[in-house]
Amino acid sequence: MEEKNVEIDNKNEKQIEIIKIGKFSFELEEKREQSLIMQSGHMLTGFSIISVMLLAVIPILLDYTKISNKTVFLLLGIPLLCLVIGLLFAIAAQWRYDIHDLGDLESTYELIMNGPLVDVNKWWLANLNYIYKKRLNLNEKRAKSMILSTAFFGISILTILIYLIALLTYAAYKFLL
Repeated sequence: MEEKNVEIDNKNEKQIEIIKIGKFSFELEEKREQSLIMQSGHMLTGFSIISVMLLAVIPILLDYTKISNKTVFLLLGIPLLCLVIGLLFAIAAQWRYDIHDLGDLESTYELIMNGPLVDVNKWWLANLNYIYKKRLNLNEKRAKSMILSTAFFGISILTILIYLIALLTYAAYKFLL
């Protein structure tokens, strides 16, 4: 009889350890979700700053250079378009999706109070695993959105730098002549 109790205790300890590992994995994925959402917020700030800068540069270029209005809007339209596309991906990364819950409290209470520990542990692991997989998939989507957002942001910054170098080269050339 004592041997059977030791076997049951070992089984319960293993189940508890599995639950702890599952909970730890779940918490890591939750932290990843929060980190991705925070990163997308930082990207939104970057988009705002660069957009304001570009929109402030347009009147200066129109008033103080001999570049045609059409050319200015065409050239600055490319980085602005990249910024808008990147902005949309950053917003998509911040989207909060519905996630499966643990069910109604009455049935959960009933199971915990009247069910055997093995059934409670199986129920807990099944629900935790389902929620973990949903969060993992959603976080993968968020990560892809952030990669695309960052890529479009980088393209817009690179385009602006190329334009700036070309403009400075042109101004230096005109000044030296």
